[in-house]
Amino acid sequence: MTLDNFTVSLAAAVVIIVSGVMYLVETLMRKDGLSGRLWAVAFLSGILTVLSYLVWAAAPDAYLAVAVGNAGFVASAGFIWLGCRAFNDRSLRWSGGVVAVLVLIAGLAVVLAGPDGGDWAGAVPLFTGTGAMALLGAIESRRGAIGRRWSSLGLTVVLGIEAVWFTARTLAFVVYGPDSDVFATFFNTIVSSFLTIALTIVAVVVTSVLRASESNLRGQPDVYTLSLGIDGVLLPASFRSATTTLIDRASSQSETICVVSVRIDDLGRIATAFGPAEAEQVAASWRAGVRQYAPTAAMVGEGESGSLLIAFLTASFSDVRRMASILHRRLLDDFGALGISVVPVVGVGIALTDRLGYDFAALVNGADQAAARSVTSPDASVIIAEG
Repeated sequence: MTLDNFTVSLAAAVVIIVSGVMYLVETLMRKDGLSGRLWAVAFLSGILTVLSYLVWAAAPDAYLAVAVGNAGFVASAGFIWLGCRAFNDRSLRWSGGVVAVLVLIAGLAVVLAGPDGGDWAGAVPLFTGTGAMALLGAIESRRGAIGRRWSSLGLTVVLGIEAVWFTARTLAFVVYGPDSDVFATFFNTIVSSFLTIALTIVAVVVTSVLRASESNLRGQPDVYTLSLGIDGVLLPASFRSATTTLIDRASSQSETICVVSVRIDDLGRIATAFGPAEAEQVAASWRAGVRQYAPTAAMVGEGESGSLLIAFLTASFSDVRRMASILHRRLLDDFGALGISVVPVVGVGIALTDRLGYDFAALVNGADQAAARSVTSPDASVIIAEG
């Protein structure tokens, strides 16, 4: 079976029109966000391009239809890029200006060539503009929130192929000319139509999946998953992420955050002297006790230095000190109830944003250092970190 330009072009036109109409109808029904609306404009531009080229095919003297079609072609790729930027919550001011300029150049190139411009009037601005938009779209689809969605990989691949192909098509057009065997074999209308069909199908599927899975976290770079140990204590990275968020929120309200460090430095010596089973008993009681005696709404997690950390919002320094003293005493009572050979020394350190500022690392380091001093201090079971 031999495929001619008209048959393939007609197939591409049908795919673009059907896909575009379906996407536009879904957009109206869903009341989509900005990224979905921009992608809808991209498909609308594709439909405009197809209709313009059909007008030109029916009336070869209607060169203005070619101008509209070329501008729409560049706009279609450009709005795919803008939709990716909107999904990542990036500014559209300068990027929208870039798209507008390239679209205007693609259309004006045909108008300036006039009725005698021929079949390839404005081809270089069309090729370079589309290739540039496809390249920028491929890059943006691997960044930010959209890059974290595995479904966006198909869009990246197709846009990347389109960018490479249009770059090569531009070089072949300039170096060899549109009448050369190289251009006629590898960069003709049939190849372009097949590429357009593939891009349209993939773009419809991917953008539909992406906008269906959009959430309030879209565009936020600090997306994290909290991980807990089997006893409910946050792992170090999770505690850091959650506490950093709490500190940032407290800072904007000028509220006080307290970080308490609870440490036991005798576990290694207990394991050596009395066996690992006794050390494990102490460690399990320590972790369970810190969780139990910490304030109900506090976050309890592991510290990088081996301590257990507690973070919570407070309005009273005296309440913090009293809570820490009670926690210290109850932990010792729990250790005594275990019937172990030796009761370990517990150090408790307190760090407050009032004294150390709203910085996670400074608060944790201050609390850890205060807890370390508490372990070796004969006078104080709880020590406050000073700025």
